Amino acid sequence: MKIDRKGALAAPTQRACVGPIASHIDCFAKFLADEGYARNTVTSKCLLVADLSHWLERRRLPLAQLDEGKLKQFYAQHRHSIRRGDVWTGQQLLKLLRGLGVIAVLPQKTDRTVLGQLTQDYERFLSSQRGLAAATLRSYLPIVRRFLTVRFGNQALRLEDLRPRDLHRFILGQVPRGSRNYAKLMVTALRSFLRFLFQRGAIRTDLLTGVLGVANWRLSHLPKSLPPDHVERVLQCCDRNTPSDSVCAVAKCWL
Repeated sequence: MKIDRKGALAAPTQRACVGPIASHIDCFAKFLADEGYARNTVTSKCLLVADLSHWLERRRLPLAQLDEGKLKQFYAQHRHSIRRGDVWTGQQLLKLLRGLGVIAVLPQKTDRTVLGQLTQDYERFLSSQRGLAAATLRSYLPIVRRFLTVRFGNQALRLEDLRPRDLHRFILGQVPRGSRNYAKLMVTALRSFLRFLFQRGAIRTDLLTGVLGVANWRLSHLPKSLPPDHVERVLQCCDRNTPSDSVCAVAKCWL
C-alpha cells in the first residue's frame, strides 16, 4: 500500500501503517505530540514512518535491523519524495525505538571533558536519587548541555558565576524555536539542574526562584487578531506616542 503524504490522511494512522513499525506508530505519534508538534506535522511524520514500515516489509527486514544505514537506503530510494525535515523524523523514530528497547542502542562514547563529567553526574543523580525514567533523562540532558555551552562556550565552567539573568537569556533565546510545551520542559529541566548544583555545593545561591514559569493557561497570551471595535478601544486607551503606554494599554484592554 502506497501512502501519499501530499494528500489528506484518509484513514486512521494505525490502519494506514503496515509492516514491522505498525504496532509502534501510535506511540510515535504520542511522542511527537508530547514534543509540542502541531497535529498536521504529527500526521505528516507518521505517514513518512508508515512508508518506511511498508518499505521494510517489502524487503522482509525485521524491525530489529533498522538503523541509520537502513534509513539512508530508504532515503536514497525515495529521494524524489523526501522533504526537508524527513531525515530528522527518522532520527526521532530511532530515538523512540531505542528507548523502548526494540532496536539496539548505539555504543556510548565516554565524554571525558568537564562538561561531560558534570552531565554524567547529573544523569546519575536523576536516575539514582530522583528515580526518573530514561525518557525523562533523554529530554533533560540535551537542554542542560545546551545551556552550559551557550553560557560558557569554550571557557571554564565557573558554575558559581551563574545568575538568574543567564537563565532568562537562555530561555528567551530558545523558546522561539519550539512550542510552549517545550518551553515548560526547558524550565523544568533547568530547575532540576539548579537543584542538583545547589545540593552538591557547586553554587552557593539557590537560583530556583530565579527561573520563571511558562504561562500556558487559557488566554495567557495576546490574541493573534482583534475585532474592529476592540482595536478602537485599544487606540482610545493609550498614548500612541509612548511605546510603553501602548503595550500596557493593550494588555489592560484585552484583560
